[in-house]
Parts: sequence; C-alpha cells; structure tokens
Amino acid sequence: MSSKSKETTRTYFMRGLFFMVPIAVTLWLVGFALELADNWLGAGIRAIAHQVIPSSWEAVSWFGLLISVVSILALCGILVFLGKVPSYRVGKEGLRLVDHFFIHIPGVNAVYRAARKMVEAFGDGGAGSFQRCVYLRFPGTHLTLGFVTKEVLEEGSGRKILYIFVPHGPNPTGGFTQIVPEDETHDAGISPEQGLQLVVSMGVLASGNFPNLTKP
Repeated sequence: MSSKSKETTRTYFMRGLFFMVPIAVTLWLVGFALELADNWLGAGIRAIAHQVIPSSWEAVSWFGLLISVVSILALCGILVFLGKVPSYRVGKEGLRLVDHFFIHIPGVNAVYRAARKMVEAFGDGGAGSFQRCVYLRFPGTHLTLGFVTKEVLEEGSGRKILYIFVPHGPNPTGGFTQIVPEDETHDAGISPEQGLQLVVSMGVLASGNFPNLTKP
C-alpha cells in the first residue's frame, strides 16, 4: 500500500472515529443512567408492576427494559420533587436536617463535604459561584481562561486581588486556584456558562473572534 493510500485510510479512520465517539459516549451514558435507576428503584417498580399488570407481561423480552425506563422516569420525578421541596419552609428544614445528619457521620462527612462543595461550585452552570471569566497568564506567558470566585482588597494599597479558579479541560471539576491582582488579568467578555462550555469542549465551541487584549 502506497504512502498516499495509507494517509487516505488514516484520514477516513479518524473521521469515522470522531463520528462514532459522541454516539458511543451518549449510548454509554444512557445505559449507565438506566442501570443506575434500575438498581435504585427497579425492585420497587417490579413489585408494583407485579400487582397491577398481567403476569404474562413479565415473561416478554422487553419487560426488563420497560422497568428500567419506568425507573429512570420515576427517578427524574423524585429529583423534580426534591428540587421543589426547598420552596416550602418545612421542606427546607427537612433537607437541612438530612444535610446535618451526613455532616456528622465520621468518615462519611469528608466525602459528603467534598461532593457538596463540588456541586455548589458547578451546579446551575456555575453561575452561583463564578462571578465572571478572565484571562490570566498561567502557568507561563500564555493566556489561560479562569473563573473569578472572589474579589478582595489588598491591605495598605487597596489594590483589588482576585481569587481565580483555573479548571482542567475537559473535566472542569479539578484545577488550580490562583491569587492574582486584577490589573494582571483581562476580562474575557463571556459568561461563566460560556466559559464552562469552552473548557468542556476544549475550545471547540470558541467563537470566531478573540478579544483585543490591550492591557500588558
């Protein structure tokens, strides 16, 4: 096989791979969600189904899949209900008691606190924790996208100091926290939601124009 044919075959292979990866990841996530919902709620759904549907249905090949789909729909309903509960004072107090319970379990509380902080940081698109997006020079001279989590004033000079989270891509749940003077950063001109999309997509979703950074 000539070198040109090898290059063409390699190109076609990469195109096919890039086409299949999103499909494979989507199918894997769907399968994982179905399995998770079935493990959590499947037994209860099967017990209810045994009482309300003919026993002959349980012998059909698609009955297991049906239980998994019903389980994930039930799980979605439970999540919506839990999201609604804090709207009421009694529900808010109940969830606070649950939170208090897990925090005071030795060994478990460390994992629970870490998971809670991660959810608070990245829940709702990160808008609740990230104030804005900036570019900073980290770790060297090249620009890096960061998320401002807090602004403080330097004692004596009154200079504004920024606490900036620089996430890893494509997994933004890990990264570095940098403490940088505001005058050494550049406003990115995008929302925290758009910034997270850039990180997760590894820049693929970046707009066609980059801002003109006039500051040194």
